[in-house]
Amino acid sequence: MTSVRGTATKPLPNSLFFLSEKVIYGVALARPMELIRRGAEAEIRQGRWLDRDVIVKSRVPKSYRLPELDRSLRNARTRNEARLLHEAREAGVPTPIIYDIDTANAEMTMELISGPRVKDELETSTPERVGELCREMGRSIAYLHRRGIVHGDLTTSNMLLSKGRMWFIDFSLGSRCASVEEMGVDLHLLKEAFQSAHPTLLDHFPIILGSYKENFERGDEIVRKMKEIGHRGRYT
Repeated sequence: MTSVRGTATKPLPNSLFFLSEKVIYGVALARPMELIRRGAEAEIRQGRWLDRDVIVKSRVPKSYRLPELDRSLRNARTRNEARLLHEAREAGVPTPIIYDIDTANAEMTMELISGPRVKDELETSTPERVGELCREMGRSIAYLHRRGIVHGDLTTSNMLLSKGRMWFIDFSLGSRCASVEEMGVDLHLLKEAFQSAHPTLLDHFPIILGSYKENFERGDEIVRKMKEIGHRGRYT
């Protein structure tokens, strides 16, 4: 069951508690943890927690914001990402399990997914394997969109391969109850990222869209919106 620590006055829904029926209070993380990535919004560390290999994502304070506003924003964004990860898994998309949420420090402790990025796998795979990965990518995105979830940063760097499955990570820019426009933007950003990271594989992008449409009854509508968004950018 996920542990929620800090100053939040309203607990997360029971559906977010994954570990057990008991809330774990005041469990200190094993320190030190290795810093493996530092971004503009968050730091990512790897280490051990309750004998598990974990990733800890910490949203860093911003000095240019009022302290109270900064705490509120980081808290809300941490909780929102935790919910999205959980709801994505419920929709059928593999995501890391959240073990602990520390609202006071805007930190999430989650399952470590060990495996190559889809970005790297695409560059070293046979055409047949590339096709398989593209079909899986399209299917997973369709599952998200069917539940009204947009990822917000669909790149092949935010997809990992482990245990024979494709895992989606980093929902920090994601949202729920998405509109047709927002889902179209999700696909448009994926196409731009795919073209930038895999220019020699762009002829495989229709495989992603084909799988997407096969697994989402509104797929044709969303793909049309994606193309419309692309034309807007081209002529403005």
